[in-house]
Amino acid sequence: MKRFALFTTVIGLTLVVSACGRFDRGFGEGWGPMMSFGYGGMFMWMLLIVILIAALVYWLAMEAKSKTKGMSGETPLDILKKRYAKGEITRDEFEKMKKDLEA
Repeated sequence: MKRFALFTTVIGLTLVVSACGRFDRGFGEGWGPMMSFGYGGMFMWMLLIVILIAALVYWLAMEAKSKTKGMSGETPLDILKKRYAKGEITRDEFEKMKKDLEA
């Protein structure tokens, strides 16, 4: 959630700065050609769009990763073997649980 708040803050500030026009003429003045950044304005907007898309892909990847974080990729049999190796269960319990898993 903190990443999303940071992301929206950066985007909001970027949009506010882009609405201000050129910095050398004051706040809200000097709406030059090509979307208020002078002749490089179109490049700036394309760059902003690329950054937004990259940030969105990154955010979605992190969300997907956090959802699968709890899944370690271990099978129930692997977990059972670890419990037996640690001494949490006896051999009889291990064999019984192993048969239950295989059934």
